[in-house]
Amino acid sequence: MSLSSNRRIALNTIYMYVRLFVTAAIGLYTSRVVLLVLGISDYGLFNIVGGVIALFTFITGSLGISTSRFLNAEMGRANGDVNRIFNINLLLHLSYAVFFLLLAETIGLWYVYHQLVFPEGRLNDALFVYQISIFTCCIGLFSTPYSSLFVAKEKFGFQATLDIVNSLIRLFCVIALQKYSGNSLRAYTMIMSLTTVNSFVVYYYFAHKKWSDIVRFRLVHGWSNYKPVISFGSWNLLTTSSIMMRNTGSDLIVNSFFGTAINGVFAIGKIVFTQITSFSQNFDGVSAPQIIQNYNSGDKDRCYYIVNKVGRFDLLLFEVALFPIWIELEFLLNLWLKTVPSGVVILCKLNLIMTSVALSCGGLIPLINASGKVKYFDAATSICYLLCLPLGYMMFLMGLPSYTILVLFIIADIFVRIIHLVLLSRILGFNSIRYVREAYSRPIVVAFFMCVFLFAYSYLDVHTAFCRIVAICCSFLLSSLCVFFLGLTASERLKFCKMVQSRFRTT
Repeated sequence: MSLSSNRRIALNTIYMYVRLFVTAAIGLYTSRVVLLVLGISDYGLFNIVGGVIALFTFITGSLGISTSRFLNAEMGRANGDVNRIFNINLLLHLSYAVFFLLLAETIGLWYVYHQLVFPEGRLNDALFVYQISIFTCCIGLFSTPYSSLFVAKEKFGFQATLDIVNSLIRLFCVIALQKYSGNSLRAYTMIMSLTTVNSFVVYYYFAHKKWSDIVRFRLVHGWSNYKPVISFGSWNLLTTSSIMMRNTGSDLIVNSFFGTAINGVFAIGKIVFTQITSFSQNFDGVSAPQIIQNYNSGDKDRCYYIVNKVGRFDLLLFEVALFPIWIELEFLLNLWLKTVPSGVVILCKLNLIMTSVALSCGGLIPLINASGKVKYFDAATSICYLLCLPLGYMMFLMGLPSYTILVLFIIADIFVRIIHLVLLSRILGFNSIRYVREAYSRPIVVAFFMCVFLFAYSYLDVHTAFCRIVAICCSFLLSSLCVFFLGLTASERLKFCKMVQSRFRTT
């Protein structure tokens, strides 16, 4: 991998981690205030109604991945027509927006009226949240081609700045919400919609200012132009829809058995899952354009090199965050929420385990997308994920607790990871054994040493807040040292030390 590519990935990683730490801190505080203002029931109502929308907007994430993939692939080719690819995806997004609107205002609306379980007298509030969420999702669909262009161009610094600004807007609005005497649930829904609109306006404006030749609108004729994008997007859509159906469908099943209060508890667990996953996936995200461009330019050795590195670094970065959180999870939840609803601790721990399994595919998904041979991967993934719903429903009929559905998710993710490695070896000729050795061996060693520390800590009698904070700091320091000395190679440690030294000298 060239030095310039190394520097670009490193710089983009720094941008995304700055964004992560700022937005995570703001987001956690914001969610705490929202929970206090709305209450656990209204918070659950917001999430379950939003979940119905998510069932219909699974295409957004799929289209974003598809758009970024084809833009990067075209950029990796000599004399590629990027404007053609952009307009193909723009027209497809507009078509999907119309399709989504029809589904949401028919099937989705029927479900809200007849199937959702919410407190008596809250139908009008649920409908308001639903309609605003539809509008927000349509704006999100329009915004996707433009945001995907920024990803393809590796403008992660710009994205980081925009996300931080949106987080600050949400924070200030939520703080003001504490003084609001009207309907807090409706006001919060408007706040969430505002930041989506802001993102669209900013992406649209700067895309036209920076890359007017790419975003210049033109009608692209001919089925042959749309077929590869639709084919790839359809298979990717299958996976994305199965993930959304698994997540949202499980919320709906939980709602039918346990009500909105438990939905609120699950929503808190998902916040933890999202924040911790983002901690590691930032590196995966900034390296994806390089993986796709190198694969399509024919430099597969360099592509596979990046994939193997990303697989290891994703897990190592996760371990830095995992163990300090796990060691005093209940204490941290109390600091965050003040009053921790019953069942949140076990759900958060299961989400942390699920995160570790989810991050064991670092670099693999961009490689699969880069190849364009996604059919078998997406089919296998979808089957594993969708099986979770009927199995979860049967477990609830048997009287098992709500958190058991997360155990199913973990098992399904393990099967998916094994299937991906087997298919990559057979279809692409990718050395999956080498990937497992390079990506997993060092993180497993780090995990072993940290588990010994956690086991020893469990026998200590720690009560005071000060001692708990000290334990968290010690765990963070120990996990960082383990990652540095056991997770990195000798050459990587040397490069890291030289980079730190150069920074201090510059300062």
